[in-house]
Amino acid sequence: MKKVISVANRKGGAGKSTTSLVMGQVLSKYGQKVTIIDGDPNKAISRWRGGKSTQEIEVIDNLNEASIIRYINSISDGYVIVDLEGVASRLVSRAIARSDLVIVPVQPSTLDANEAAKTISLITEEEEVVGHVIPFKVILTRTNPMIATRIERRIRKNLSEVGLPLMKNQLNERVAFKSIFERRLSLYELDQNDVNGLPAAIKNADNVVREIMA
Repeated sequence: MKKVISVANRKGGAGKSTTSLVMGQVLSKYGQKVTIIDGDPNKAISRWRGGKSTQEIEVIDNLNEASIIRYINSISDGYVIVDLEGVASRLVSRAIARSDLVIVPVQPSTLDANEAAKTISLITEEEEVVGHVIPFKVILTRTNPMIATRIERRIRKNLSEVGLPLMKNQLNERVAFKSIFERRLSLYELDQNDVNGLPAAIKNADNVVREIMA
């Protein structure tokens, strides 16, 4: 059975591509079929696919607003992860409308939180168009793995007060999450002796994906 997960935030640099690729790598490690649709103009995931990683993750990047639904519908099973551009566009709207789940990455900053709120409003608008609820979750990204900052605590509190579904697990700031893009390898192909904190990064990624799958 196919599951479509879109990763969206109108602000660039919120961690969409990192969240998408980490999620895809963990799911692939679990033995799931994974297709990532790279809708980010920067094509970070497409460049990763051009590297030496042997993980069986298909990456599609030749798409536009007219073809996004066709690409999604052409995939029969497994997980389809859609890494969306950081703008409000017809492509973003169509992907959200077709999603079983939308993940909204948010860095612990007021600017990111404000842009995430606009993305959530877009999800609500698409719900009215398609006539059913589109589940979504907010995930904090690039957080300190050791201690929560004051602004992070405030953002978590604000999200909770307005009833937005915030994931329990966060995607921490980790050297390994940058290294997968720089070396174009998976988390499981990096050298533990060469990448600081790799086991902790893998555990963090695993916890995030288990929560998403649940």
